[in-house]
Amino acid sequence: MSGGEQNIATVLGEIEQNGKAMCYTKGFSMLPMLKEGRDISVLLPLTRELKVGDVVLFIRPERDNELVLHRIVKIPAGEKMLIRGDNTYFDEPVNRANVIAVLGGFFRKGRYIDCAASRGYRAYTFCQLHLYFLRKFFLHTLHVAGAKIKNNVFHLTNFHLDDILRRKR
Repeated sequence: MSGGEQNIATVLGEIEQNGKAMCYTKGFSMLPMLKEGRDISVLLPLTRELKVGDVVLFIRPERDNELVLHRIVKIPAGEKMLIRGDNTYFDEPVNRANVIAVLGGFFRKGRYIDCAASRGYRAYTFCQLHLYFLRKFFLHTLHVAGAKIKNNVFHLTNFHLDDILRRKR
């Protein structure tokens, strides 16, 4: 059994036995909502119809059955839905059959945040879904501006070095 398959069996076993699975998050794709090593996710079984904005745990079969926790951004008709991490800038098509759990809430610094009941969480989800285009635009703008600044500083530095080197010759 691969590492991914062991993780899947563990999560599904916990959900079946306790009605939920609790685990630390790993990685940076759900920042700022979930921070690696700090926040504990509470994963629930799929007992209701999934909707846009839900954070789901799904299997990536093409990466050795890796488990990934991302947000649903679109549910078109058919077998696939589009999912994206809060800190990523691309949508990933995922088969509905690969979704194994839904985020019910999470613990942050000892405080439980319920995804269904928390107004702050719902406001955060709204911003993640509806202001994505602004975030993507500003990221692109900052990336381009940073590259231009870096190029200009690099060229100025090289110009001054060339100037200094010529004077010493």
